[in-house]
Amino acid sequence: MAEPTSATPLFRRILREPTSHFVLLAAVLFAANAALESWRGNVITVDRVQIEVRIAELEALRGAPLSPEERQLVENAYIDEQVLVREALDMGLEADRRIDDILVQKMLHVLSGDVIQPTEDELGAFYEANRASYTPEPTLTIEEVVIAGDSPAGGDLVERLRAGGSAEELAENPGVRASVLREVTGGDLRRLFGPVTAELILSANTAGWIGPHATVRGQHWFLIIEQMTPELPPLDSVRERVRLDWVADQEAARLDLAVGELRERYNIVIEEPEGR
Repeated sequence: MAEPTSATPLFRRILREPTSHFVLLAAVLFAANAALESWRGNVITVDRVQIEVRIAELEALRGAPLSPEERQLVENAYIDEQVLVREALDMGLEADRRIDDILVQKMLHVLSGDVIQPTEDELGAFYEANRASYTPEPTLTIEEVVIAGDSPAGGDLVERLRAGGSAEELAENPGVRASVLREVTGGDLRRLFGPVTAELILSANTAGWIGPHATVRGQHWFLIIEQMTPELPPLDSVRERVRLDWVADQEAARLDLAVGELRERYNIVIEEPEGR
């Protein structure tokens, strides 16, 4: 059996000393505390109430509740903002003395720097993959007839329309107004009459009158006179727009990746309000 080295008995005597126990315990506690502080430094506490406020604001704007998937997207976006604010503060950007959303935008600018420009092949491929984005929206020329709600002959006028009557014929009656909407797009129709009536007109598969669309002015009826479908413009005529779209697409992808990597560095804690 090997003889113990001279250091071994000395080491054992040190371990038996109460002072040594204290020093060893202090070292362990110091290391543990340092690790805990390091972990705490990467914790971001998120207030659930603030997330619910964001959701309520969006629901008020839409006029309808968000789906569970949409609520999760709002929560993720809020957490990403808090991560970006923390990173911006760590970089000393708080010297700007602006509100958090300015810090978020500033941090996004930092993360998205040095976006490369597309090659001719990349530009052409992006153009082909997004042809619909560069093709002008189809336009319609539409006759509109409005029959006043208080018109005594309203029912008879509607029947004449359904039977194929013309706008000129009906306009001779009091309480009827006829006009022509020239080269309007789907977006124009949505702004003028709302999404339901716009879709009714755009999806019509009949050559007759379409309606009614009821407003305070009465019943609106529509007749499509002409429909034009523009062609896709050549790449050279929209080159700058395609380039900017490509850069924006690349920037968005880079930002998503960068924000995701930043988020991985933090432990996200969502504080639920009391009573929930």
